[in-house]
Amino acid sequence: MELLGKIVGQAGKKTVPARRPDGHLHSASHLLADELATKLNDKKHFGFYLKMALTHNHDFLRGLLGQVLESKTVKNPGKLFAFLIKKNKQA
Repeated sequence: MELLGKIVGQAGKKTVPARRPDGHLHSASHLLADELATKLNDKKHFGFYLKMALTHNHDFLRGLLGQVLESKTVKNPGKLFAFLIKKNKQA
């Protein structure tokens, strides 16, 4: 009977839902923009990355991110990322 008492006691307890890491990231585009800003070490231009995530294909942007991160000599990865978007947009 003790086990039944424990089961009933646990069933009455309320469980707290798990919190998201950041409540401001509420869509796939926001998550991608945060990923881009974090990996490019450019959090202050989050709005730019969000605009790109809203207007461009996510796989395309992740491909460009990979190109930027593979580059060993880049001094400013955010500028290179913006240049690659502009370059590929014209093509």
